[in-house]
Amino acid sequence: MSMSYQNRRWLAYGGIVVTFALALYGNHAGWSDTRVGLLTGMGAGLLVLVVALHLLPRWWRDHCEEEYSSRASRDYRRRMWPAMILYTAIVFASTWLLKHYQMAMPLRALIAIAPALPISFVMFAFLRYLRTVDEMQRRIEMEAVGVAALVVSQVYLAGGFLQLGKVIDVSSGVAMIWVFPLMCFSYAIGKFLATRRYR
Repeated sequence: MSMSYQNRRWLAYGGIVVTFALALYGNHAGWSDTRVGLLTGMGAGLLVLVVALHLLPRWWRDHCEEEYSSRASRDYRRRMWPAMILYTAIVFASTWLLKHYQMAMPLRALIAIAPALPISFVMFAFLRYLRTVDEMQRRIEMEAVGVAALVVSQVYLAGGFLQLGKVIDVSSGVAMIWVFPLMCFSYAIGKFLATRRYR
């Protein structure tokens, strides 16, 4: 693998250490369960990603390296990363504000929904990425999005029936907030399968 891949891997290791360290500190310092849980989830996600990268076949890693170095991918990351950093900051800020201050309902609604705005920028960046890649890559991406939509729809349909049957009891807030992460995870699986099909 190229040096750039090694640098990204060490950056992921650093992210794992930092997020878990912050989660442990926050738990000790009495931070809210939401903040500690978010940090723990971020660290666990990075850990799973690093382990998966070591277990995935060489052809997939080579494909990711080739795609990573493409101009379309560079442009996408340049737009996506600032939005994701802003999203993380707004999640922490909005959670803190909602917990510590009483406010009128319209303002409370605006602060609560504020983290969704940077995610909109990420989605627009992805659409722009789709328009700039070649036809084969666009076909792979669209199949991956289709797989993600089908998987999430099936999971939530099954979950809805289980909820109605009183087999599970998941709050609506928790169920809704996991739609986007589940879409991203299903998209990654769909992209792997589509790339293997067309390689």
